[in-house]
Amino acid sequence: MRYNKTFLLRGAGMALALSLLTSCGNQPESIPAQPAGSTPPARPAAEAAEFPVEATLPREDSDEEILIAYFSLWDNAPWGEYTDNNSSASVVIGQNGAVGANAFVAGMIHQQLGGDLHAILTDQPYPADFQAVIDINHAGDGRSIADQVDRMDQYDTVFVGYPVWAGDLPQAVRAFLTSYDWTGKTVIPFCTHNGYGAGRSFSTVEELASGAQVLEGIALDSASLPDVGAQVDQWLGVLPLPEKETEAGAGETTLRITVNGQQVDGVLYDSPVAAQFLAQLPQTISMSNYGGREVYGRTSQEIAVEGEGQLFFADGDITYCPTNGTAAIFYAQSARPDLTMEVYPMGRVTSDLSVFTALPSRVEVTFEVAQEEVE
Repeated sequence: MRYNKTFLLRGAGMALALSLLTSCGNQPESIPAQPAGSTPPARPAAEAAEFPVEATLPREDSDEEILIAYFSLWDNAPWGEYTDNNSSASVVIGQNGAVGANAFVAGMIHQQLGGDLHAILTDQPYPADFQAVIDINHAGDGRSIADQVDRMDQYDTVFVGYPVWAGDLPQAVRAFLTSYDWTGKTVIPFCTHNGYGAGRSFSTVEELASGAQVLEGIALDSASLPDVGAQVDQWLGVLPLPEKETEAGAGETTLRITVNGQQVDGVLYDSPVAAQFLAQLPQTISMSNYGGREVYGRTSQEIAVEGEGQLFFADGDITYCPTNGTAAIFYAQSARPDLTMEVYPMGRVTSDLSVFTALPSRVEVTFEVAQEEVE
């Protein structure tokens, strides 16, 4: 997916063009913002989303252990033509269409952690009149959930996203939380609001997800959604989540990487880009230490790429940038996470990244296949 797109932010009777040059995968172009406590604008026919709700449902054969469930009024009401008069919401409409704010945040989490996405849908749509929605919600809202999660027992960790309405959960999210047995699971709330914070919604999640360990949630001001990537990354970085598998998986090649005389471990993926880099090994690259986040340098040979790269990174990523013919190891999310050139993931460092934090401005980095791979 490509992420340097120009989005249109609509809200409170205003339109503001935002040019986003982002790196860290925190702005999925087809997942824009819909804040809580206000009416989402209509989805113009020409902007029909290319991120259909149905496509976000968990796969039946999924082996993921993380579920990212979210509720959005955008997906649950029949909006007609957009007018500033019927909306005070902030909505980001991208080239590929528009969905709600919490889908936007769910996309950020998904890009960092993987897992399955799940849109919470009600059996009846809400009306396209926000005051009527507020009245329905205050009255207790008898709608039930139309889209049950099959095999909920397969998920160990469940993120739950929602807009804050009247300082608390929408009734639809209450219905979702009371539909499952949360015993032994980890539940993590995230929410969007219109400037008033999470209210008591985090406490309500803890009450309704009985039996679960509920971790610290995050509350995001909808008006700031295009710029909350670093905030979300920091939040995810301190959550006590299970470590990702660090050993080489099927088709991956184990690497030994020597950085300034110190050895770290890594893997190369089973991909065409990684295969070309593998054919160049062993290789020592003189790398620059840039921005407190990455070391990069030119490879001995250029690598052919196909398709679109990405303008974001995860800590430990080993990437190739065809624009300047460089390989890079990203070791820390930073205050400047934006990439202006597309990179293609080739692998990842699987051992501790602390060796990278005290490097000089220029360093020799040697990549070679681990001994056990060549015996």
